[in-house]
Amino acid sequence: MKLLITDLYKFGLFLFCLFASPLSKAQETIVSYVTKNGGRTAHKDSAEYTSILRIKPSEQGLYELNDYYQNGNLKRHGWVKTLDPMRLRLEGLVETYYNSGSLEATAYYSDNKRIDTVHRYYESGTLKEIKVYLKPQEGQKRPAWDGTNKLLLYYADSIGSIQVQDGNGDIVLPHDNGIDFEKGMYREGLREGRWEGSFRKGKYRFEEWYEKGIVTRGVSTDSIGTTLPYKERDVQPAYPGGVENLRRFAAQHYRYPKEAIRARVKGQVILRFVVDTAGNPIDFEIVNDLGHGTATAGIEMLKKSAKWSPGYQRGVPVRVAYTLPISLNMDPRPQQ
Repeated sequence: MKLLITDLYKFGLFLFCLFASPLSKAQETIVSYVTKNGGRTAHKDSAEYTSILRIKPSEQGLYELNDYYQNGNLKRHGWVKTLDPMRLRLEGLVETYYNSGSLEATAYYSDNKRIDTVHRYYESGTLKEIKVYLKPQEGQKRPAWDGTNKLLLYYADSIGSIQVQDGNGDIVLPHDNGIDFEKGMYREGLREGRWEGSFRKGKYRFEEWYEKGIVTRGVSTDSIGTTLPYKERDVQPAYPGGVENLRRFAAQHYRYPKEAIRARVKGQVILRFVVDTAGNPIDFEIVNDLGHGTATAGIEMLKKSAKWSPGYQRGVPVRVAYTLPISLNMDPRPQQ
């Protein structure tokens, strides 16, 4: 029989909160081998890339970050606010590179959120786009997809033909899969008027209308002519009662394994799962495990959670992947 942690200890379980690990002063860098799903592995050969954090801070109190592809080429260079490799809070200028070594993008961050001007380049070196990210107004809440948080000032296709200049122009945006696209008009950096295109590898076509970057209405059509109207472009899955209710559920239903209690395990478990088109959490995957059965206990807890409201893309129910950090902290119960 598993014991609830609250039976033995004062249990601190906080979702979406991370704890930095203590570091040796003798260390100069923290080296992590990052897997495709964002987890960590002890084997460099099985990693997607290598991440190196320099422990000595800059004059601004930031820590230098360098990520490298398997071939040794630089993948990303920037600065972060914490020394926790699982919680990289980007700050200031961040540069990303293609596997070939050519510059992919330059962007500025404030507390891990893009701000100011972003430049993106094709692998050939041709300038692709210039966007300006806007700070949200105080108290402003934006939907899952919001076209008003950034302005597109410049866009050119892969052969250098300019489609948007000074925020204005007609544009065709190809998707990475080489099949889907979006086509429409930009005015003063924002989407305007009628847009059309396809998604989900051509299975659906859509028409939608914008006013100053905001979708006012849209309709998707599948291969047999069924139409699906919508008013929001993308809708994220939602847990009943919101994140706070999920926190309460986790605190009540996470069962700390006996082995972990004896080992006084403390740290962060990270789980990845998918919310399917019916709202069920499925396809559980362990990204980071503290051992002693702590990640398995997290999966068992999620399996007992309530059904979510599913996510939608342009009116079509879709599967959405989530990464869920669960930070565990045990302290002895104070003596009465």
